Amino acid sequence: MQLTSFSPADRWDLLVRRDDVSALSLRPRAEEPLEPGTIRLGVEALALTSNNVTYAALGERAGYLTAFPAPPGFGRVPAWGFAVVEASAHEDVAVGSRYFGLLPMSTDLTVRPAPTETGSFLDTSAHRGGLDDSYRRYRPAGEPDHLDPLRAVVQTIYPACLQLADHVRDMNADAGPMTVVLSSASSKTAIGTAERLASDPGIRTHGLTSPANIAFTAGLSVYDQVSAYDDLGTLATDGPAVFLDLTRNPDLVTSVHHLLGNRLRRTVLIGGTHSVQPLELPGLPEPERFFAPAQQALQRTKVGDLAYEQRLAAGEQQFLRRAAEWLRVDEQTGPAALRTAFRALLAGPQAPDVATVVRPRPKAGPARPA
Repeated sequence: MQLTSFSPADRWDLLVRRDDVSALSLRPRAEEPLEPGTIRLGVEALALTSNNVTYAALGERAGYLTAFPAPPGFGRVPAWGFAVVEASAHEDVAVGSRYFGLLPMSTDLTVRPAPTETGSFLDTSAHRGGLDDSYRRYRPAGEPDHLDPLRAVVQTIYPACLQLADHVRDMNADAGPMTVVLSSASSKTAIGTAERLASDPGIRTHGLTSPANIAFTAGLSVYDQVSAYDDLGTLATDGPAVFLDLTRNPDLVTSVHHLLGNRLRRTVLIGGTHSVQPLELPGLPEPERFFAPAQQALQRTKVGDLAYEQRLAAGEQQFLRRAAEWLRVDEQTGPAALRTAFRALLAGPQAPDVATVVRPRPKAGPARPA
């Protein structure tokens, strides 16, 4: 049964059909009692980004649609955001505690937390056992403030920026000066990555974007140079280069390979604003597929969870301050708004200077812990 009207007390899920992720339905769901050791998180706000399209499109192959229980033939698309503990049957997690992590497009979810020394917890529910730890980790969140909608967006995309920048620096440890070419340069992930790389004097960044986004992208003053996709002749570099491709557009990747020739040390594929289909490039060097959670796991092992999370939080705060100058958040509320916003993402790329954050319920919540 689809949900046609709701009250703030209703519990509901936005479901996608596994064989057609564009087929969306809102379904009511009854409250279930908590088992010992579990908690119920009320979803406070969800940041909608291109990640959600990837999660939906790769849901069957990569397991994203198994992250949260759903009726047979359906899935709940994951989204990053804030949640508050509505009810707790776990002695170490208090009602009113607030977290940031991977959530369903729903009003709530039940998790089985295993607290960590950093104040985070991992959801140890059996159905999430096959997911990487980064998808099961919930970080403690501070008191909400006026920057929270923007913070939801920043904390969604910034871990990938941090991992990408670290990965590039690892590649370039002994290589000397290098140019990093980033496609989809107007995307938030590319912008955040370029900002991380800007502090490295040995790295020059060259952003590629659509003609419509040239003025916006160049105006950020993040990249050393910005070019349109139809003007790749400016992509000249005397030294070695690395190509970070966020489009998965085979024509673009092929063009960049041919232009840079043997100066191109490596191509790294990240996500995909153009397609999530496998990329075939006959006759060209095999691109590297970048998986941010794997890189994050390496960094956590290298420096420890606490040091990693402190570094991540500091970077997020810096990016938050800068993003506040150019990124506007469109805040919406309710199931119909969530369905409409997700459909818009499925339809294609959004304006680079706008992000959408949806509250499943009107702004209100349980009492905060004393």
